[in-house]
Amino acid sequence: MQSGFTRGFPDKFTVSVSCAAGVESVLKKELFRAFSIEAPAVNGRIEFEGDPLTVARCNINLRTADRVYIKTGCFDARTFDELFDAVKSVRWEDYIPKDGRVYVDGRCVKSALFAVSDCQRIVKKAIADRLCGVYGLNRLPESGSTYKVDFYFYQDKVSFYIDTSGTGLHKRGYRDMVGIAPIKETLAAAMLLMSDFYKTRPFADPFCGSGTFLIEGARIALNIAAGIDRKFAFNEWKNFDKKAYELAFSEAKDKERLGEKPDLRGFDVDKKAVELTLRHAKRAGLEKVIRAEVLPVKKFKPWAEEGTIVSNPPYGERVYGDDDAKKCYRELGEALKGFDGWSAFIITPNKSFEKCFGKKCDRERKLFNAEKECRYYFYYPKKVKQ
Repeated sequence: MQSGFTRGFPDKFTVSVSCAAGVESVLKKELFRAFSIEAPAVNGRIEFEGDPLTVARCNINLRTADRVYIKTGCFDARTFDELFDAVKSVRWEDYIPKDGRVYVDGRCVKSALFAVSDCQRIVKKAIADRLCGVYGLNRLPESGSTYKVDFYFYQDKVSFYIDTSGTGLHKRGYRDMVGIAPIKETLAAAMLLMSDFYKTRPFADPFCGSGTFLIEGARIALNIAAGIDRKFAFNEWKNFDKKAYELAFSEAKDKERLGEKPDLRGFDVDKKAVELTLRHAKRAGLEKVIRAEVLPVKKFKPWAEEGTIVSNPPYGERVYGDDDAKKCYRELGEALKGFDGWSAFIITPNKSFEKCFGKKCDRERKLFNAEKECRYYFYYPKKVKQ
């Protein structure tokens, strides 16, 4: 029996959601809170049974996921012949139509087959052979929508995925320009969800840059879905029923709390950064919610008894020289001495941050910003012992 949301797709399949290293636990909580899905995280992926509506919901709603895939199979393969046979045994016709344009990419880790380009060629040939046989073709026309197939080799076991997202899910649509050393929207959302930020709690970013923390915070506070303003690869697939997307979109819009009035303020010493924050806030439809002004960090002062600070201060390799970055951290530490009721959550790759900041963190977590290893430092308020 068909699910009511598909034309050609199977009723059920394995959905695989990927995320950045260090974010797995946050994504697990998102999936449980949003959809009551409980599944383990393995190698940066969380996998569970779903259908086209699940694909649409995950793409639209998940704040910390990188991409949403359909997993089509997992096999042992140590030779090219074994790889070819494994690929050809998959029922690609359940997902890829006669005119589908097939693009193949992948990774090989700790496996006998390690040449990605050679594996790409074998995978594409096997998919083409399978589809040509099923559809009675001599060659694939590839005149329709793109279906991106990813393979992942790990210890001689290969898994196959079809990417339903297209452009990475960090591309929300509101950020058309970036400042120096930007942070991805997905990582910013994860950091906010790790913090004690809440819709009624004042929020500040003293190094607001392009406004990512402020905008992601506003969207969380107003319950605006992460992907509500963009489209995905599956939107172009003629065999993916539009009803699944339409229902997931409608559900997300119904859950918005646009009447909330969160207090979110950004500051930056750079006038251009503040202008960029305000530009992106307007593009996100949040210009009446987010405030930003030019202010050096040493003049940063609390305006409420309690609140949350989440920030990505400049660091030596990409923004300031190392001495300037350390001075910046010292000024931040001095400024926050007046924020007894506030918590602070700071990400940086600079290993001397705590020493310069002048205070040991309550806890820390390893995260990756643009593949650069960082530490995420947690400082809880004096008035509330965690």
